[in-house]
Amino acid sequence: MKQKFLLLFILMALLISCKDTSGQKNNSVKTDNTKQETKNTEAKGEDSSKTAVYFIKTKKIPATNELRKCIKEEIESVESIDFTGDKIADYICKTAIDTLGIGNEYWISSEYKTIKKVKYYGDGFHYRWFINLDNDPEPEMFETNGDEDGADYTITDQNLTTGKDRTLLYINPVIIENNKKYWGYSWDVKNITARKNGTDIELFCSLNHQIIRDGNEEYDPEFQKIMPVLFFTGHHTQESGNLNIKDEKWLTLQEIIKQTKR
Repeated sequence: MKQKFLLLFILMALLISCKDTSGQKNNSVKTDNTKQETKNTEAKGEDSSKTAVYFIKTKKIPATNELRKCIKEEIESVESIDFTGDKIADYICKTAIDTLGIGNEYWISSEYKTIKKVKYYGDGFHYRWFINLDNDPEPEMFETNGDEDGADYTITDQNLTTGKDRTLLYINPVIIENNKKYWGYSWDVKNITARKNGTDIELFCSLNHQIIRDGNEEYDPEFQKIMPVLFFTGHHTQESGNLNIKDEKWLTLQEIIKQTKR
């Protein structure tokens, strides 16, 4: 009886020892992975104390009865997005285009008030993303407007009081993918490379490049002496040649505007 008890005790001791060893190995793997992630972050030049900032994207929703009461025209589509900055979803409603290929876009607040009404055109293309880059509550917009002959890429500021938008900056969009740089076509862009540093939002950019455009887009804005490069994430679908870009840095939107204005 004593021998059986002793044998059982030895077996239990061996099982506990094996479990502890396994736990130590697992902890070692987790530690090694954490160290490797830190090394990868440092290799990319990223600062772990900074927080990445991403686009705020719209969501397509069906037209509601409340929106139909606000807009007497036929509603073609509705996007939901907090464009006022009060953390409550607002609405961007497009009406059907007319025989001239022109439709209206109504920006309706969460309280069902029309903030602005602008025209949009059925031809060409228009992409739009939202991101808050300054101290006011409403987000700015990254927009691309163009056709097969060229496009303008801009950072746009909203004025909810007047209902008029203002172009703050014309830019050159560049995608960084697998440590290579490609022209940031609108349909290839996934997100902007931005971060929060303290209370500031900084953009990864370059003011030193030799990018030359050959389309019919705006290439010499009257209020800018330099059209900066802003970097994005995404997947390139077209080879865009070697882009000569130097001195990449992190700057706030206000700093970029100050250093590029005429």
